[in-house]
Amino acid sequence: MIWPTAEQERVLRLVLSPSHAALEAAGRVDVRRLDHTSRRLLPLAYPALRDLGASGPLVEAAECEYRFTASRNAALFERGRRLVQGLRRAGVEPIALKGAALVARYYRDAGLRPMADLDLLVPLNGLFPALAAFQRGGWTPRYTLTPSLFRTRHAAPFTTAEGFACDLHWRVFPEPTPPSVAAALWTAATEVDFHGATIRVLSPADQLLHVCLHGARWAPEPAVWWIGDAATIVRAGGVDWDRIVAHAVTGRFVLRLRGALGYLRDRMEAEIPGAVLERLRALPVAGLERLEWRLIAREHRVLGELPAYWCHHRRSAEGAGLRGLLGFPGYLKDAWGVRSAADLPRAATRRAIVRAASALGRWRARA
Repeated sequence: MIWPTAEQERVLRLVLSPSHAALEAAGRVDVRRLDHTSRRLLPLAYPALRDLGASGPLVEAAECEYRFTASRNAALFERGRRLVQGLRRAGVEPIALKGAALVARYYRDAGLRPMADLDLLVPLNGLFPALAAFQRGGWTPRYTLTPSLFRTRHAAPFTTAEGFACDLHWRVFPEPTPPSVAAALWTAATEVDFHGATIRVLSPADQLLHVCLHGARWAPEPAVWWIGDAATIVRAGGVDWDRIVAHAVTGRFVLRLRGALGYLRDRMEAEIPGAVLERLRALPVAGLERLEWRLIAREHRVLGELPAYWCHHRRSAEGAGLRGLLGFPGYLKDAWGVRSAADLPRAATRRAIVRAASALGRWRARA
C-alpha cells in the first residue's frame, strides 16, 4: 500500500480542512479498530477536533495520543539537543531531517507530530568525528559500521540505554544522487530554534521534496503522515517550485514527485500550482526511473529489497553501463554484509524465509 485508506483520508481531511462536514465524516471512524498508522494521525487531528467542539471516543483518543506524543517528544528532543551540542564540539554542524525539522520549523508544537526517532544529517567529511560524538554521548549503533555499509546505505540507526533512537545520515536520500544535489541542499539550509538550541534544517522546497520522496512509497504500514507534513509545508509558503522541479530532474525523481504532488492536489486540495504538475508531466523520464517507481509503489514478497538495491546500484557512479551490470554482485555483497559473492544465494534464502514469516504474521493479524 502506498496511498491512505478511505478511513485515513477522512482523518487527514479533518486535519487539513477542518469543518463540521469533515468532522462528521471523521466521526464515522471506529477508534477501537484503528491501526497503528491511523493512530499516528490522531495528535495532528486533536486541535481541529478541539476547536470544532467535538466529543466522544475519537476526540478522547486524539487528546490521549497528543499528550503522550508531547511528553515523548520533549524527552527525545532534550536528548537530541545534547547530541547536537556534542556534534558541534566535535566540529560537525548537522542538519535535522524529518520529524524534528518539521516540529521545529512548521508545527511548533511537540505534541502534533509523533516521532519514532531523530534524524540527523552530517557531511561526509564529518562522518568519523560524528561517530565519535555519538559514542561519547552514549549512542550505540545497532549494526556494525563498516565501509561496505557506508557505501551502500544512506543512514545508520543508533540507540541509547534509555531507549531513544537516532538515525545518523550521510546522504539525504536512500537513492544515490549527483553530488550537485547534496551540495545544493547543504547550501540552502537555514537555522531554526530546536528545544532551546539552534539547528539547521532544509529549505522549504528541499524539505517538501524529502517528505514526498520518503513518504510516498510502499510499506506494510505506509507512513501516510507524510501527507499532513507536505500539506503543512505548502501552506506555510516559501516553496521555490522552480527549485523543486530542478531537483526532481537532476535527482531523477520526476515520476515519484509527480505522483506525490498530484495526490496532494487532487485528493487533499493542497495548493500545488497546476503549472508545476504540467511541467513534471512534460519532462522526459528515463527507463530506470520508471522501473524504480513501479518497484517502490508495490510490495515484493519474493524479491524483497533486491529490486531497490538494483536501482540504487544503477544510479551510482559505479553502476552505469556493462561494467556496472557485472559489478552488481559485489554491490549486493556489501549491502547484505556477506563475506563473498558465493554467500549470496544462502543470504537470499534466509531473507526470503524472513519475508515469508513476516507476511504470514501480517496476514494472521489482519485475519
